[in-house]
Amino acid sequence: MNIFPVRRKLLSFLTSLSTLWLLLGVGCQYVPPHVFWPAGFIAMSTPGALLMNGVLLLLWLWLWHRPVWALWPALLIFLFWGQHTRYFNFSSSEASLASEEEQITILSYNVRVFNVYQHLHEADPGLPEREMKWVAEHPAEILCLQEFYNEKGDKTYDSRKRVGKQQGREIYVGKALTNSAGAEFGLAIFSKFPIVKKGTVSFDRPTKNQVIFVDVKLPSKDTLRVYNMHLESMAIEEKDVEAAVQSEAGLKTKGRNIARRLKGGFIARSHQVNKLLDHIQESRHPVLLCGDLNDLPSSYTYQQLRRHLKNGFEEGGNGFGFTYNGKLPIRIDNQFFSDRLELLQFDVLDQIRFTDHFPIESTYVLNASSAESEE
Repeated sequence: MNIFPVRRKLLSFLTSLSTLWLLLGVGCQYVPPHVFWPAGFIAMSTPGALLMNGVLLLLWLWLWHRPVWALWPALLIFLFWGQHTRYFNFSSSEASLASEEEQITILSYNVRVFNVYQHLHEADPGLPEREMKWVAEHPAEILCLQEFYNEKGDKTYDSRKRVGKQQGREIYVGKALTNSAGAEFGLAIFSKFPIVKKGTVSFDRPTKNQVIFVDVKLPSKDTLRVYNMHLESMAIEEKDVEAAVQSEAGLKTKGRNIARRLKGGFIARSHQVNKLLDHIQESRHPVLLCGDLNDLPSSYTYQQLRRHLKNGFEEGGNGFGFTYNGKLPIRIDNQFFSDRLELLQFDVLDQIRFTDHFPIESTYVLNASSAESEE
């Protein structure tokens, strides 16, 4: 019996299925989850469709010596190459004629409240001090810190003083919470350049997550607007994901809760990113947006930002660029920037393991040809 026709029919069916899946996944990246929440789940599955299409390409080439059968999955890879580079990329550092004085180095880092809680440093009591020292002494001109914590007068946790004043940096803190002891929680931007304006992007909804911004005056006399964001959390524990995939009982008990939390996050972030983009589009300065997106590169949130700004990893990253320091291989921390900035280097510092996020360090230069004229 000739099994080739059977194989061909099966692969044809799977190719049609993966094509439909890919088109749906990409299409749902443009659908606001607050309008149609299932779109968030479909968009999230896009990497599965990309992987399936790649496997089918290899199977077509392997099972038949006539490569014409592989043309369709190869065409899909070509047409949706931008989807692939959101997850895996190869780039080289850009050579620039800009002097060191013209270059701007940015560090974006979710510092996890500098591990102040005992359960975060119980196994390593020196962890908070090492993390604070590393952040304070980092040479970047601008630091964007998420899950920021400051405790005035404390030897370890007086971060306004240690990261700011002692290092010659100006600071703007967006406080999400001040506890009974006066300690501050929220977002912070530290800058060695003068801060000439600062503020918060209002989401018009009760939330501890927020976006803050500063306008800094560069040595060139141009102004750069820097946003620091921490959008609605996924609020999912790794142990719940593990329980959901290990057994049917776990899937029933934990899976439903995970889905509910994902749905709420999709909806909240779709509102937040629209508010953020409205604010960004009103800026007359070049824009740099850093922070914890709490969403995947195949999401509506990411797609909306990518439609208006370039992404640091896609422009200059290497490898998978995972930014979550845990068992889940995901990239949720990002830097986006406007056309008026040129990216020279982008690095995920995955050797720095103080928190459940890896820092992102990038170097930019403001193109002289597109620099704004200041009044």
